[in-house]
Amino acid sequence: MPCPNHYQEIKLEYGERVNQVKNLNQEDWIKICQKLKLYVSVSNGKGSHCAVYKNNVCPPDDSSCCILTIPRNIYPNFQRDLIKKIIFYGMQSGLYGEDDFWKILKIK
Repeated sequence: MPCPNHYQEIKLEYGERVNQVKNLNQEDWIKICQKLKLYVSVSNGKGSHCAVYKNNVCPPDDSSCCILTIPRNIYPNFQRDLIKKIIFYGMQSGLYGEDDFWKILKIK
């Protein structure tokens, strides 16, 4: 399957599982990203947000290295965007896929 050009184009194979992660907080998302070997920088986000980068050698001022920002207050309907952004990067890089994401969350 070809990789989409934008995270919004991703059709999640297990989209119904998104409803099971509607109450995750910023700390939960930080742990998920770290388990996927992404670099989380609490100090490089805007205000109460933290930034997630491809790795720890990416310069914070290079926006192409930033995968997503995680806000402190995460509304349930925003969870799907976070999931898609993380899975999109995994698909682009070949480092992990949707199944890996759900395994980390222990959701089947």
